[in-house]
Formats: sequence, structure tokens, C-alpha cells
Amino acid sequence: MNDEIFTKHSLKRTHSRIEILSVLEKSQSPLTAEEIFKLLRKRDVDLSTIYRTLNSFVDANIIKKEINNNKENIFSIIKEEDKHILVCTKCHKRVEIAGCPYHEANEKIEQETGFLINDHTTEIYGICPDCQKIKL
Repeated sequence: MNDEIFTKHSLKRTHSRIEILSVLEKSQSPLTAEEIFKLLRKRDVDLSTIYRTLNSFVDANIIKKEINNNKENIFSIIKEEDKHILVCTKCHKRVEIAGCPYHEANEKIEQETGFLINDHTTEIYGICPDCQKIKL
């Protein structure tokens, strides 16, 4: 899939870009640049290259940049399907929800605000069934 992405977005196919994209494709959750750096430490990709590459991927709409609860930039692959996650506030387990319950809400928001919504992500926080069984 990497070759298609580089061709589609007219990006030069380099070793660093391939490695960074591969890490993001394999990740189940968004990553910071520093987390990507740690995962690629043995593959000769420096942190400044990671930042430049992430910015070029964001500009090309290959990945999206968001801000996590720690006010850090996090990056993830843009996928065609919506992705909504349940996050346990105790064990930090992440569970993906099938389907999207927000399409109707987005239409209403667009009508009320005039915004054209082109993407959304949702993380819902709670306590998973396993953690509910544990007495504190």
C-alpha cells in the first residue's frame, strides 16, 4: 500500500517515509513523534526527519494530527471508515466501536452552524467490564 500512497500524493518514496508510514499503519492508536522515534531508533531515522515527514504527510492528507490529553501532538493514518474508541480510564484498554453513531448528528450540526464537517474522531471514556469486577 505504501507505493500507492506515495504515487497518489506525489511524494518521493524515501526510506524514512516508508518506515514512518509503516509504523503508523501498524499502530492501533495515534502516536507522538517521540513514540515513532523510539520505535524506529534502530532504523537510522532521526527525530527531525520524523517531524518533517509527519508534517508533509499531514499536508498531503495521508495522516491527521490531533492533540491528546497531555497536550501532545499525535498522528494517525486517515482511513476511509469512521473510527470510534472506548477507553478504560483504569487499565487504558482501547476497544474500537463498529459503525458510526454520529452521521445524523453531524448533519444536524452542519445545518445549525454552517460548518461542513469532513472528519471526526471520538474517544469515549469509562470503565471496562474487567475493571468493573475489580474491587478497589
